[in-house]
Amino acid sequence: MPRWINRAALVVRPAKPFIDWASSLDEEAPEHAQDLAKSISVYLVAEDPNERAETAPLRNYWRHIFEEQLAGWSQDENDWPEKLSLAMFEQWFDVTRESVVVDLESGPIEHEEVD
Repeated sequence: MPRWINRAALVVRPAKPFIDWASSLDEEAPEHAQDLAKSISVYLVAEDPNERAETAPLRNYWRHIFEEQLAGWSQDENDWPEKLSLAMFEQWFDVTRESVVVDLESGPIEHEEVD
């Protein structure tokens, strides 16, 4: 039986500046980074507590998402851009907000802590 989850989703797709950055990391990076254009990441976030929009504001999450995406390509923060900002995030990623999250599985959702 489908269950609605009290979360919204941010669907994040890397844009050209992120792909270019990932491609610059080492000799093999360009080949692997080109696949990024076809990949997405989905982040579950709170619904908008003020009910002005269907998802909570991106400003609540952009830094965490940006750092997760960068760390996926380099754990060395010296490789990262010096100054991260919401404006840069919006250039480096295309973000779609989705307000309906439905769990089609009957078992419990498991959580795993990540660094």
